[in-house]
This record gives sequence, C-alpha cells and structure tokens, in this order.
Amino acid sequence: MLQQILKDMYVDPELLAELDETQKQTLFCRMREEQVRRWSVWDHNEGIKPAYLKRQKNNKKVQWMLDTNGNPWTWIMGEHKDDKTIEQIIEEEAREAARIQAEHETEQLRLKVESELMAMLESKAKTQFNPPENKYSHATEEIYCSVEDLNARNARKPSVATQPMRGALKELSFNKVSERVRNWEHRVMEERTSEIYNKMKNKKEEEERQAEEADKKQDIVWREQKQKAKEVELQIRQIARQAREEHRRSLLNTSEKPSNVVFVPNSSKPPSKKAVVEWFRAKEIPRRAGFEKDKNAIATWFHGLITRQEAEILLINEPVGSFLVRLSERIWGYAITYKDHDCCKHYLVDASNGHYQFLGTNQISHNTLSELVSYHRSMPITKTGEELLLRPCNRTTNLPPLVFQGLLKT
Repeated sequence: MLQQILKDMYVDPELLAELDETQKQTLFCRMREEQVRRWSVWDHNEGIKPAYLKRQKNNKKVQWMLDTNGNPWTWIMGEHKDDKTIEQIIEEEAREAARIQAEHETEQLRLKVESELMAMLESKAKTQFNPPENKYSHATEEIYCSVEDLNARNARKPSVATQPMRGALKELSFNKVSERVRNWEHRVMEERTSEIYNKMKNKKEEEERQAEEADKKQDIVWREQKQKAKEVELQIRQIARQAREEHRRSLLNTSEKPSNVVFVPNSSKPPSKKAVVEWFRAKEIPRRAGFEKDKNAIATWFHGLITRQEAEILLINEPVGSFLVRLSERIWGYAITYKDHDCCKHYLVDASNGHYQFLGTNQISHNTLSELVSYHRSMPITKTGEELLLRPCNRTTNLPPLVFQGLLKT
C-alpha cells in the first residue's frame, strides 16, 4: 500500500481518515522524500540534455514609464497636494446623492403644487367673469322688463373685447406663480438636500458604531480561536517533529538491523465489501485471525466488518483504554479503534504480506493478529500517545460476527 501511495503520490481521503496524526506525519515524510528524489532525478536529466532541447529564453520584456530621476514613474493617491482625502471624497459623494434625491422629490412636489395652483386660478377666473345665474329667472326678466332696463343690463355684460384681457391676466398670474414656485422650489431643494445629507450622515455614523462594536466582539472571538489554533498547531508540530525523529531513527536502524524493518508491499485497495469478506474467509480464518490466542474461540475484541462510525458508537461510553478490532475496507487488513480521553483513534493493521503490522515503516511484525493485540497490552502503540490496549469492547450480542456466518459449528 505504501509503495502504491509513493508511486501515485496520492492518498485516498478515506484511507487518510483512518490514520492518526503520527501516522499522517510519517507518511508525509516518506512522500516528501519521494518528491525530493524525483526532483533530483529530473534536475540531473535536465542538466545532461542537449542544448537544442533546452527551453529557449523569452525575448519579451516590459518597458516602464520613467520620471525625471530615471526611476519608474508612480502615483500614490493622497500624497499629491491636489489629491482629496478619502473622507472628502465620501462626503462629496454623499452630498451629491442627497442633492439628486432632493431634486427629484422637489420636482415631483413642484408639479403637484403647480397643478393645484392652476386649478385654483382657473376656478377663480371662471367665477369672476362668469358669475352663476338662473337661466329661468333671466328669461322671465327679459319678458317682463322694460326696454330701458334691458338696455342697461346689456351694457353691463362683458363684451368680446374683454377676452384678450382675461388671457393676459391669466398669463400674468401664471408667470408670477411660476416665479414664486421656482423660488420656493430652490429653497425647498436646499433644505431637503441638507436634511437628506444629515440623515445619511447619521445613518452612516450609526452603522460605523455598530460595525465597531461588532468588530470588538469579533476580535474577542478571533483571539480565542487564535489561541486555540495556536495550541493545536503546537501539538501538531510536536507530533510532526517526533514523527520525523522516529522516521530518521528508522532509517538509521534500517542499515544496522534490516531484519527489524518491514516495508508495506505494493497492494491495491479492496474493491468492495464482498471482496474483503472473501479475502478474510479464504486467507485469514486459516491463519486464525480474530481468534483468541491458544484458544478455539472468537476473541471478544473482534467485531468483524463494521464501519468506523459504528465502532465509535460502541466505544463512546467505554473507559479510556477500551478497544476493538474490525476489518478494514481501505486496505487488506484491519483497524484497531482505541478510546482515548476525548476522542477515538484508529490504527490500520496491514496483513497483506503474511504478517501483521501497523501501516508504515519500521513497524514490529507479528505472526498472528492476537499476538499484535497482546503485545500492545503492555507496549504503547505510539510513544507520544502511550495507547495501551487495556480493555476489550465486547460485542453487543453473543453471536459471532457476520463474516463467520455459516463457517462455524454450533
């Protein structure tokens, strides 16, 4: 599995989730070494290439505008004497927006007032030149009045010549009204502009105040998160440093004690759950995987093919040091789920090479799965975590795991 990862330089996220932090850092060290090795090979090959195969230089270049001193010409906003400050620019934009809004509102109001005034003038002029009269009484008067009275009444009627005078009066009144309306409109627009600008200014100040309060609260939360992140980062760095030290020592031990170093062979990921079950029945049961040591009984800590989440649920209420062993769907092997103080840890056990060992390099190899479990009852899985397999997590039922179904006698 490790050779396949180094070949592809890719780790399946599901497989990566099964590793603890120490195993992740160790895997990172190996992948980084492989990257450096590949780069060294590429750099050596590039150096011995013929000249005509090497990359030609690009003749394109950038030409800068120069100032009087011969340096690249630059303009920094705010440093010139004629530049406006950002506060001035924002204030001018706010005043312009307030003016446009006030102008629009005043225009609408002016049209409404002019319409009402014109209606009042027309009504007044109509009442002045055409007083209401009773047509029936007028007809009666014409019948019963004398000739002198009729002539006197006709003399009082406005003649046709008075019509242009009426139009002139109407036009004069309209011009006076329009001039007054324009003056009023200018005054109202200035007042409305100032009012809108003050509202916008107050609203902006309130938003800034609220934003400042929110920033203070966010700053407190951010500082707490930063402190927690710093603590987690220090832990990860410590784990990474210890993982690098262990990896470096493993490389030294490789040259001194090659018999103690076992590398994970190249093997592919199991394609399905069915393939895992078939592999376990064909290869692992004859090797007594999942059985108690020196006993013909299934170990209480072996739970067969269950998921990572199911294993964590079984251990959620168990004390620290509890553990179970399950078949893994990520590699040809197993996973040990261990209950720690604040979480569950998962350790992959590779079984594809005929032995049982944790995933990685310089791992102690065991002949059987039960030997590996027994060994780590007294020896921690990692030096940093000091995980000891103290208390097996029993199965919820007395029935054997499903992977043994149909294979065991009653």
